[in-house]
Amino acid sequence: MIPGGRAWARLVLLGCLGGAAACAARFYVPPAGPGAPFAEAAQVWRDLTARCANTAVFVAQIRMTGWAGTSQQRFSATLHSAFTRANDVYLEVPGLGRSWVQMAGRADQAVLLLPRDERVLRAPTRDIVDGLTGLRWGAVDLLDALTGCVAAPTSEVTGLAYSDRAALDLGSGRRAWIRRRHGAWQQEAATRDGLLVEYRAWEGAFPSEVRVSATSPDVTPLLLTFSVSQVQANIELDPGMFTLTVPDAFVPITLDDLRSTRPLKDGKGAE
Repeated sequence: MIPGGRAWARLVLLGCLGGAAACAARFYVPPAGPGAPFAEAAQVWRDLTARCANTAVFVAQIRMTGWAGTSQQRFSATLHSAFTRANDVYLEVPGLGRSWVQMAGRADQAVLLLPRDERVLRAPTRDIVDGLTGLRWGAVDLLDALTGCVAAPTSEVTGLAYSDRAALDLGSGRRAWIRRRHGAWQQEAATRDGLLVEYRAWEGAFPSEVRVSATSPDVTPLLLTFSVSQVQANIELDPGMFTLTVPDAFVPITLDDLRSTRPLKDGKGAE
């Protein structure tokens, strides 16, 4: 069942667990009421997500701002990024002389380097992303969310129509809300993994501003905005970019160490 206005308002309140900063944000409000059967829901979703579903490689510059955790640790960093549907990832927060953060991995196993601190962490991609941002997502999850696919449907897509808007059920608790603009459907927002994903601006076929906030007490409280630019899709990449050489002098750290410091929180990469 797709939640209506009142039920959704209760969910959004959970996104305020981190404090007043989240509550002050104006969250997406979906259409309310019973709606009408939307027989073409599955076809509309296939058409709407055709470009991102066929994106096997996504390269972009991402400006990430916001906060995560009950202490509202704030983020402000510019990342050079690459994601693939093979679950490969590359992330770098560049700096003068030395990068602040480097991360690379293949098939959901990654290495994180903190070059200025001479520290290294080896762990599953989603665990490192969680430690950096509070989002427990792997490379494919990030690719889907940042390209507008949200997530692959787990069952046949069904939906309800509300005039120029529609609510789509993607299965496994995942939902999407779309609106018809200038004769074409466009993604507005979605829910997955206890999170609200809002598509606040678009540049061509891909979103240019994506905001993610927590809607469940079972996930880390967070409110993050991704400003996406310099997008390249399905380009050929050197496979070596997904492997990092670890200097002998680098000292291993744990995931708990990473979560306690969250190296993006001090505006690193902002220069």
